[in-house]
Amino acid sequence: MSKVAVITGVRRIGFYIAQYLLGQGYNLAVLYKSSKDRVEDLKLYAERLGKKVLPFEVDLTKPETYKEIPEKVYETFGRIDVLLNVASPFGRKTVWETTEEDLRFYFSAIVESSFLLSQKCAEYMLLNGETPKGRIINFGDWATVIGNPYKNFVPYLVAKGCLDTLTKVLAVEFAPHILVNEIALGPVLPPMLEGKERTEQWSKYVSEKTLLERPVGVEDILSAVDFLLKAKTLTGEIIILDSGQRFVGKGY
Repeated sequence: MSKVAVITGVRRIGFYIAQYLLGQGYNLAVLYKSSKDRVEDLKLYAERLGKKVLPFEVDLTKPETYKEIPEKVYETFGRIDVLLNVASPFGRKTVWETTEEDLRFYFSAIVESSFLLSQKCAEYMLLNGETPKGRIINFGDWATVIGNPYKNFVPYLVAKGCLDTLTKVLAVEFAPHILVNEIALGPVLPPMLEGKERTEQWSKYVSEKTLLERPVGVEDILSAVDFLLKAKTLTGEIIILDSGQRFVGKGY
């Protein structure tokens, strides 16, 4: 029986991760909000490989749109092996601009959804026979991991900081059967702000803000995912892939 991965967000980085997982023989459950074209591309790719993509259109700020999905995935595929919490909103908000609604939005989309999906998926991971029985991979931000937050992204960074803690808490709670780790990223692709990819001065930004003077390679992210899917004695760890940004200064 093929292994099964659940992934949130396939618009950008998640799309490449999803392709990698299909190439590794996984069947996929994909949770998406507005990237239906990407999902269709993944379905075609899966067909060529003899695999399946089970799509779910969700809103991660509304638990009622996704809480029952792990059960549906299990009913369809008969198992769940991996959960990847990739999806995340990203936007500028100063401390003075941030409202209660902003805090709730980012917390629900990043932290609450990761917790609830982890909780639900873990129930089915524990039914697997092998050890470890399952793996959860969260995707964070380098700045909160090392304690060097950049300015004017307040609710986003507050939520990502919570996600770092959630990774460690779940590693303890789900041990010894489920491994929970995180990949904390620096600059990979030009940022999405106000619904648009901001490419202006991207090369200049990366050159000035990273030690290696280049963005984090997608291939490096896939290598990190591959490592976490194969490691058997690593849990509660946060792997920073930031092209050395932590040594140069703050982001944005």
